Amino acid sequence: MATQRETVRLLCKSIITRLENHKAISFPPRLRQIVQDEVFGLVGPYILTDEDLKERALAKVGARADLLQDSAFTESDQFKTAKSMVRATFGDDVLNGFYFQKSLKIVAHTIAEYLMRSSHIDDVYETDDDLEKQIVEVVQKFNPADLH
Repeated sequence: MATQRETVRLLCKSIITRLENHKAISFPPRLRQIVQDEVFGLVGPYILTDEDLKERALAKVGARADLLQDSAFTESDQFKTAKSMVRATFGDDVLNGFYFQKSLKIVAHTIAEYLMRSSHIDDVYETDDDLEKQIVEVVQKFNPADLH
């Protein structure tokens, strides 16, 4: 079973594949992996998974465990509280198990900017707005459960 970080990588691959299949961009096939890796490197840090959320919550619990020792909280209560606190920092930017640290529109814009300036991309046949719209559609339709 793939780790959730690999799921974010697959999302980035899906975005590039969709844009290429819809003739929105073109690049030499030998550079496909490089383009996918660069997109993942660019936006991967802004897209968190349940796994990332759990790690942050555990870190938060660890940092506050000494403060909560005297209280009647169990560790699972502490963890649930910490996880809900971490989760609350994302507001409405949650989609299909992904937690966006930047809005989906900003993530799409970041990818579109990359495609426009990358030396690995031969041509971009769409406007920035059209690219962003397609990227948002891919993310909205992407379902990690379909990968298993």
